Amino acid sequence: MDAMQQQAMAEAEGRRRQADIQRIDAALKRIEDDDYGWCLTCGEAIEPKRLEIDPMATRCVTCAS
Repeated sequence: MDAMQQQAMAEAEGRRRQADIQRIDAALKRIEDDDYGWCLTCGEAIEPKRLEIDPMATRCVTCAS
């Protein structure tokens, strides 16, 4: 792997981490606002198993597909 590839991979990893931080911050805000666990699209409860798998989920399984 050359230096350019390593740099590109490092930049991509940085973007992924930043996106994760933004999703975590958004989930914490929803918890603060008592909106956590509710689908942003249809307003129904997000299944607990889905939140167990992805605590930052913003949509129920139906709306996410």
